[in-house]
Amino acid sequence: MSSTGADIVDASNRVVCPGFIDIKTHSDWTLPLMPQAESKIRQGVTTEVIGHCGYSCAPALPEKVDALADYLSPSAPWLTFRATGFADYLAQYPALSVNTVHLVGHNTLRLMAMGMEDRPPTETELEHMRTLLTEALDAGALGMSSGLFTAPGSYSDVEEMVSLGKTLAGAGARYFTHLRDEGNTVFDSVQEAMEFAEQVGVHVQIVHMKLSGTDNWGGARKAMDLLADARRNGVPIDCDIYPYTAASNPLKNLFPPWLQEDGVDAMIARLGDKGARRRLRETLEAEGLNNFGRIPDWDAIRISISPDLPQHAGRTIADLAAERGIDGFDMALDYIVEDRGQTRVLVSSISEDDVLDFVRSADVMIGSDGNSVAPYGTTGQGKPHPRFYG
Repeated sequence: MSSTGADIVDASNRVVCPGFIDIKTHSDWTLPLMPQAESKIRQGVTTEVIGHCGYSCAPALPEKVDALADYLSPSAPWLTFRATGFADYLAQYPALSVNTVHLVGHNTLRLMAMGMEDRPPTETELEHMRTLLTEALDAGALGMSSGLFTAPGSYSDVEEMVSLGKTLAGAGARYFTHLRDEGNTVFDSVQEAMEFAEQVGVHVQIVHMKLSGTDNWGGARKAMDLLADARRNGVPIDCDIYPYTAASNPLKNLFPPWLQEDGVDAMIARLGDKGARRRLRETLEAEGLNNFGRIPDWDAIRISISPDLPQHAGRTIADLAAERGIDGFDMALDYIVEDRGQTRVLVSSISEDDVLDFVRSADVMIGSDGNSVAPYGTTGQGKPHPRFYG
């Protein structure tokens, strides 16, 4: 080789490979503030798929901007929201150090069409969702994501999702789903995803597949067998996982979806009602946490990012409860009231043996479920999940 114009790098005892694709991230919440994507670039990640779990920052209709900002405040309290369609949202995205693949979120579509109401959509509302979905796909979205475990996505039924799925199929688009439940009814939820893929005919990606809650540990191989059998029968379905035993979510999402019906103010009002708290406690004792199942104790819930109470980052709910002389249940609900549901937590609810079974499978992709951040500035606040960095 001529040395003219060439840089020669000694890669002895090194690995040379293409940049990694992180198939599952939420960096749409941070890239506008951290376009350098430092935590991803330093890992060798060069492409991110964003807009997952039903959450996307667009479309934002003029009359629903405040509702979307309130809804996404536990995940993106630092973002400024304004009225925008999906095409304008993409056009105004900053230049980045990584490639991005965008999804439009079902929760966002439903919020735009019918708010936080727990009911099936009218035909007019469903058509509104289909129209917004088509606009996003035409603008360049790869497909739609769903978060069927939490409001308002959890208020949807199979008929609603299949209707939107047919719009995806017509556009040759993809569907990425956070299952309706990753805990006590996880296998029913896997079945729902497989039936969707078979009926609609679009590729389904089950994101961050897991068996959450101590009652459900040990089922990884069964889950993989179900998906493998479906693929052998021509069903287009796959999954990815993150290699950690802790999840992360807004604290408010650990409780049944009815708590969030009609928005944040209604949620805060419910938490001031003794009857509602009693109902929540009974559900928790019988079933465990929403989506996450049963945890050993409240030490398994750790504050990650709390915009209004940053001094608590890194502390557990059990620790804070002991300090106040109350139990972990009341501490968690009081915390939701005090910060209006904006806090994110880490949830240690996954078996390492299950994680290892998934990781060893050639059929399972790795996706971080993290954000592009840096250990300074706005994105460096709190005690984030380690998956943000590796």
